Amino acid sequence: MNILVAEDNKFTARQYKIILEKKGHKVTTVDNGADCVKKYKEVLKKTEFDSLDDSPFDIVLLDHNMPKKTGAKAAKEILEKNPQQKILFVTGYQRWALEDEADDLVDKILVLEKPFTLSQLERKIQSLS
Repeated sequence: MNILVAEDNKFTARQYKIILEKKGHKVTTVDNGADCVKKYKEVLKKTEFDSLDDSPFDIVLLDHNMPKKTGAKAAKEILEKNPQQKILFVTGYQRWALEDEADDLVDKILVLEKPFTLSQLERKIQSLS
């Protein structure tokens, strides 16, 4: 799968990249919500004429609390461009705290609360495929 990861903690982002690439996924990382939306739109523009049904990424994996733009705000912008995009939040916040900011996104996203195991991450990603 082609996965876009937005995570402001460089160590965590590197771990996601290493682990997911070992599982055969192609991983692009950015370190804030604004760059996530920018990268998504760049890749969407390149692929939009290839197939109207294809998303530029199979999954967008978002941290919630990031600089420049929260994960919830990034998700809203991405879903405005592509309502079918699969999004996985990985967050240290309880789900209800995320829902306060992203109430209208609750049915469109999956949430994986930190801490989690690598096998839990892989199962969540597989559930989105």
